[in-house]
Amino acid sequence: MALAVDRPPGGGEAPGPSVPAAPPRVDLGVVVVTYNSRHHIDRCLDAVAASTAAGDLAVQVVVADNASADGTAGHVAHRHPEVVVLPMGRNAGFAVGSNAAMARTDARHVLLLNPDTEVQPGALAALVAFADANPGAGVVAPRLCHPDGTDQGTARAFPTPAAALFGRRSPLTRAFPGNRWSAAYLRPDGGDGHEPFRCDWVSGACLLVPRAVVEQVGGLDEEFFLFWEDADWCRRIVDAGHEVWTVPDAVVLHHEGGTRGHGWPVPAIRHFHRGAYLYWRNHHAPQPWNPARWLAAGALAGRGAVLAARSRLTDRRRPAPADDAHRPTGAPPATAPPDGPPPSAHDPGAPAPDDPEVM
Repeated sequence: MALAVDRPPGGGEAPGPSVPAAPPRVDLGVVVVTYNSRHHIDRCLDAVAASTAAGDLAVQVVVADNASADGTAGHVAHRHPEVVVLPMGRNAGFAVGSNAAMARTDARHVLLLNPDTEVQPGALAALVAFADANPGAGVVAPRLCHPDGTDQGTARAFPTPAAALFGRRSPLTRAFPGNRWSAAYLRPDGGDGHEPFRCDWVSGACLLVPRAVVEQVGGLDEEFFLFWEDADWCRRIVDAGHEVWTVPDAVVLHHEGGTRGHGWPVPAIRHFHRGAYLYWRNHHAPQPWNPARWLAAGALAGRGAVLAARSRLTDRRRPAPADDAHRPTGAPPATAPPDGPPPSAHDPGAPAPDDPEVM
């Protein structure tokens, strides 16, 4: 059968068969890893939706749920049908969950985002715009702030043993916040005000990485369960020839520690110190025969054991929280279960009790 083709007015050849336009590529894939996060995930996802309501940014949100016992996955699926929910089936950790979620989006950029954050208006668009305008940027981060608006100081120099003395929560930094050693660690290039500035690494609570960089360097190192995987990723990205930037005008509120109202459980202390060892091993002592590797392992294990013992003692002395005191037998506790980290999916670089900021 001959195909009847309408001729354009005035003669000439008719256009060929129309080809459907390819759907526009998503600009930003927002990756959220949850673990018993039902009580604050709505605030996080609602803020993302509000930040992109103008429609000038195509965003896809993927939530990887690490087998939450509080119904987080089902709640997100019901309350936020536009979000892709990825049940992990177990508490796989932050790195594994993040990588699985990143694999579910083909967006031009990926953004790691904690469930205890609130993206402020325009922040996501500002991060994407900066990444698009600066091809050398391998990581772009916002200014993370406490709910009262104060800076959390999460743009830092690469960790060294000196950070145990001058980290963002160390006693010396608290006593002398303006000292030059803490300033060199916390703001390596003197960033302040509104101008974007370079640093060595930023918090995984909110950071953007272009898809091309993820494909070149790979995702998070899944040997890390929780803590320090962000420092490791930034280090690998910098070693591959890219830069880490902070854009202060892009603001994200971080309710850091909000889920840890009763202190840090022992598993979190263990994961923190193991992550610190992995970072040190990977970037300072990769040779198995290097004595620095084993000295660091011993020092971190000893320090972690002391802090864990102190945490257990503190827990015995502290009255049970009301939610736990009236909890039916067999019901999940208000704080994290003994085999997992705190309910907040990720508090990168955040120390255990009294600042186990060791590097």
